[in-house]
Amino acid sequence: MSTQYPLRTKRKAETRKKIVRAAQEILYRKGYEVTTLEEIADAAGVHVQTLYRHFPNKQTLASYGDRRWFEKFRERITDPQRTETTFVFWRGWLERTFRFLTSDGGEPYRQYLTVRHANPPILGELSSIRARYEDLLCFSLAEDFGMAPGGLSKPRLVAGMLLAGTTYVLRRYEVEDIDLVSEAVAVVDEVEAMFGHLVKPKAPAE
Repeated sequence: MSTQYPLRTKRKAETRKKIVRAAQEILYRKGYEVTTLEEIADAAGVHVQTLYRHFPNKQTLASYGDRRWFEKFRERITDPQRTETTFVFWRGWLERTFRFLTSDGGEPYRQYLTVRHANPPILGELSSIRARYEDLLCFSLAEDFGMAPGGLSKPRLVAGMLLAGTTYVLRRYEVEDIDLVSEAVAVVDEVEAMFGHLVKPKAPAE
């Protein structure tokens, strides 16, 4: 009995992966608007009702990867054991993430960017995710700066700059042959050069 739930959880995770892979392949090939959930379920080898249990609609399925990456980010930036400043953490996060996403040459990720930027339903979901990234960066920067995070504060403005810069680099990467990792890191370097002086030295641990 003790292994029943772990096995069930593993099967659910495997089914979700099959659905996501099928969705990515079809969305890239056909486009968001004309792809149906029935097609995706068939390609994944599952019943459409099984797909609905994992993903209630096409918008949620299409943005699954972004939501999964955000959850990883949230876990790590809120880790009480983290000691890096927000600038160091964000630089490392972008470097590792973009290096992983472009490790196969980058064309599949470029296709993914094209699909999501061309479809308002996906962009709406991504806007919500982006706001949550900004909130977490803002709270972390506020701690670094020794400031309150509320309102139109310096932590909020700097968080917005970090995200806007990353968004700009991604839009360039979609249409230009640029080094995504180095360009994204350069944005963080530029923002830190302007606002790094606001970071307060941490008190030594007792």
